[in-house]
Amino acid sequence: MGRRRGEELDAAIRSAVLRLLAEHGPAGVTMEAVAAAAATSKPVLYRRWPDRAHLLRDTLMGIATSAIPHTDTGGYRSDMLAVLRGWAALFTGPDAALLRAAVAAAAHDPELATAFQRDVIGWRKQEMAALLQRGIDRGDVRPDVPVEIARELGQSVLWHRLLITGDPITDDLVVTLVDEVLVPFVAPRADLPYYGL
Repeated sequence: MGRRRGEELDAAIRSAVLRLLAEHGPAGVTMEAVAAAAATSKPVLYRRWPDRAHLLRDTLMGIATSAIPHTDTGGYRSDMLAVLRGWAALFTGPDAALLRAAVAAAAHDPELATAFQRDVIGWRKQEMAALLQRGIDRGDVRPDVPVEIARELGQSVLWHRLLITGDPITDDLVVTLVDEVLVPFVAPRADLPYYGL
């Protein structure tokens, strides 16, 4: 087999880490095991990551960052369609079952769970807050929107279906979430009259 580089090698390593994490838990993700599963060598891994903890963290970060687009589409609705379609593609793709098992396994490892919360979830919260701020600046998101709730809506439904119910994640679901839940929640609205006593 020819030498793999770049995205092809990254994909093989990421898939190997997910598979080992899903099948054996965090303890099963050793540099030796990943090298064997990805059909590469330990020196290749050590040139990129100093240890397994960094390899695990970067794998989870890579999965999360690939799901959220980094471009401004010009509107809150189209931004959220892009974001939720990115998550939906990940959650219904070929590694969906591995991802589900890997997230469950990571939750039982305190070090990895902390890294996941701090780095992966923390990054996602920042990206969604920035997306909402762009909407506020454009005027299609109300300035008083509760960011801590708005940034979780939509994605939480997809995660719930992936990890809990197993219900289908479809494009129709994505569009319904955006049009019936997200856009109405953040849309600018006239101040309601106050009827004091």
